[in-house]
Amino acid sequence: MPDHAHLTIDHQVQHQFMQHRIHKILLVCCTYDGYILEEDGHIESQINREYMELNMSNPPSLTRVESTKDALELLQHRSDFDFVLTMYNVGEPNVFDFAREVKKIYPNLPVVLLTSFSKEIYRQIDEQQCSAIDNIFCWHGNTDLIIAIIKLMEDRLNAESDITDGGVQAILLVEDSVRFYSTYLPELYKIILVQNSEFLKDAYNEQQQISRKRARPKVLLATNYEDAIDIYNRYKTNLLGVISDVGLLLKQGDRSEDEKIDAGIEICKMIKAETPWMPIILQSSQDNLASKADALGVRFISKSSKTLLSELQDVVLREFGFGEFVFRDLETGAVVGRARDLMQMQELIATVPDDVLENHLSQMHLSKWLYARGLFPLAKVLRNINSSHFASTAEHRAALVSMFKDYRTMLGQGLVAQFDENTYSDAIGFARLGEGSIGGKARGLAFMNSMLAKYNHYYKYPNVRIMIPRSLVVATDYFDQFMRMNGLKYVISRDLADDDILSEFLNSVLPLELYQKLKVFVATCKKPLAIRSSSKLEDSHYQPFAGIYSTYMIPRCEDDDQMLRMLVRAIKSVYASVFFASSKAYIQSSQNLLSEEKMAVLIQEVCGTEQNGYFFPTLSGVARSQNLYPIGYEKAEEGVCNIVMGLGKAVVDGGKSLRFSPAYPDKALQTSTLELTIQDAQTEVLALSMNPDSFRSSTNDAVNIEAIPVSRINDYRNAKYACSYYDYQNSRISESPTLSRYFRVITFNRILKYGSFPLADIIRDMLRMGEEEMRCPVEIEFAVNMDVPMGEMQVFNLLQIRPIIRNEESAKLDWSQVDTSGAVVYSENALGIGLMRDIKRVVYMKFDKFSSLHTQEIASELYEINRRMRED
Repeated sequence: MPDHAHLTIDHQVQHQFMQHRIHKILLVCCTYDGYILEEDGHIESQINREYMELNMSNPPSLTRVESTKDALELLQHRSDFDFVLTMYNVGEPNVFDFAREVKKIYPNLPVVLLTSFSKEIYRQIDEQQCSAIDNIFCWHGNTDLIIAIIKLMEDRLNAESDITDGGVQAILLVEDSVRFYSTYLPELYKIILVQNSEFLKDAYNEQQQISRKRARPKVLLATNYEDAIDIYNRYKTNLLGVISDVGLLLKQGDRSEDEKIDAGIEICKMIKAETPWMPIILQSSQDNLASKADALGVRFISKSSKTLLSELQDVVLREFGFGEFVFRDLETGAVVGRARDLMQMQELIATVPDDVLENHLSQMHLSKWLYARGLFPLAKVLRNINSSHFASTAEHRAALVSMFKDYRTMLGQGLVAQFDENTYSDAIGFARLGEGSIGGKARGLAFMNSMLAKYNHYYKYPNVRIMIPRSLVVATDYFDQFMRMNGLKYVISRDLADDDILSEFLNSVLPLELYQKLKVFVATCKKPLAIRSSSKLEDSHYQPFAGIYSTYMIPRCEDDDQMLRMLVRAIKSVYASVFFASSKAYIQSSQNLLSEEKMAVLIQEVCGTEQNGYFFPTLSGVARSQNLYPIGYEKAEEGVCNIVMGLGKAVVDGGKSLRFSPAYPDKALQTSTLELTIQDAQTEVLALSMNPDSFRSSTNDAVNIEAIPVSRINDYRNAKYACSYYDYQNSRISESPTLSRYFRVITFNRILKYGSFPLADIIRDMLRMGEEEMRCPVEIEFAVNMDVPMGEMQVFNLLQIRPIIRNEESAKLDWSQVDTSGAVVYSENALGIGLMRDIKRVVYMKFDKFSSLHTQEIASELYEINRRMRED
């Protein structure tokens, strides 16, 4: 099975598609034809409308002159036209001499002749030397022909680069009849452009839509046998199909009486000999050729049919990979399944009968369907593998399902998709609900998501996937709507208890639109969810707001409705936390206004696995790119990291954790001696209870987080990655499984000392990338899941990034130069130096009265004292 490298999307190549566009057209027509075009046909407005309806941008402009003489004069001093479109009767010189004069001035400027169809005009054209005319078209006043000509010119200009280098697909139209190719081209482009608009609907963002627009299939026109063979040989690996006349001129410049009556048959035989699965449509006025086409295994359309265009559309949609992909029973022809997009295709590949799947694979139908949609990396992989690469159809099927799943995931990497309930799936890594701000926390995470794509870090390390957890952001406009529709603005000025505020918010309702979209989201979730604050002030430069607001976690349960109810309660609780007493106090102390704060909510899948009713990752941690207190050989610029087994709340809340330098992961001070290891080792593991009843409405956001003593983790799978054994008989720490009966100690030795997971390397990469791109020191939060099924990749989840606030007024202090005689209080062991000029009152806590056992009570008393001071 191909590895992930083969599925890498080259965004730069996609942005280079369609580099040559038609912007300015010189239209040469007499006053009468001009009147028909402008007054009766409203040519420019129709072109603009057609472009808009077909989801195309930048329609070209037309400059009209009334004669070839005027055109030549204009071309003498203007060189910005992309091609010349001329009618037949436009004075002297005639159009053929005019074209030759144009080529003398601008050899590469295309000249296209547009004329009504009649036998007399056709005879006159047949007698002329037309070598300077690039194309001749039959005009019946239809605007869609003008659009087809513009697109044909663009396709010709971009073919070599886009098809050969970029993998864009093409349809080869072989037809020497001006009348018929003038009829076919508008129909073909309408099919392509309408289908391309449909394909855009499952693009995740505007950038992908632009890429798919530009990667639409092209149409290549050959008006003789020689050109047809040349185009086929040049682009045969990138053709969706061929439409050919039977009788053809052999080369350009031949007269109509020199037509080879079976040239199309020869083309058909040659192509089928090389690529038997290539779709070919033969079309001719000779209905008796239908049996020959059938014998060759190709489609036949009669040019004399009254439903010619309808038949052409049906065959092209069915054979060339457009429209829905239809799986049919090989015996009865009954529809087995229809795939409209990648997700449906993945589901059907997993379930359709073996013979149906094998039939489509053998004829390259799946790769053609993907190519038609501009999904080149996956299409190329499918084209280059076949049943001989696999031991069985079951193995082939499993590989295909895995490829589609991985490709869908990669399409969603590095971008923020607008949530659409009709197209949202588990492949979208980061989506947003609403048009407002996504807040500081989500903004930082979205930025790092794009940086992972930019530096291609997703699969940098073998068997490890670096990623952000699947995330959905509810933007601030929903917060505003929630506050307004429930009349909750009064809590800004009222002095309410936290429990009362929470009760008010829980008794309010979310906007119905938001509720419906959350319902769609929950249906795609397979893991517990973390519901995190992401306010406008959080994690912004110079705004130290980390940890001020609440984060709730909810378990995954089988009942989607029950999980939706928990999610809604959690979102309301995060909204309420903006107005809790501690939040208000901090906002006030930071010189911000509570009325200006807006709350977005970041919903993330929790990293980890479930066991024994608890869910937690192998390890979680916080890393900083600046080590403010380096020890021994450590350097400040090398950073520092703290990790714990289980949920990272233990690190954030200041619990016991293992500290190490990413530059020296095997030299952690806490595990340097037996005594330090036993003394400083983590004593409990925080885990999410998977019992839905454990999630209750509470101002305590850790209401359903439980602490598992290390003495009870012996049977948990994650213990083998994080723990060592304390061999008390020999006074040593060991990794030997023969000592499993001994006491477990969380050391992370297998990871940090023996490299079972490249944790330090990944952290260095993330810190370096964050610091370079944000132009300041950074702090990241992360989680790692090593407990994955056999054959799956272990996961490093980047959970958050924030800038580290620098105090520009900090300085080294020489105590010998400081006069302390007038100081009320001073300390030589403070953790930092700062300057505050507006302190008026000081609360002094007696050292002999302080007890760490009563910190919550002390905090409440200090809050009350501080409140009275503010009121005074």
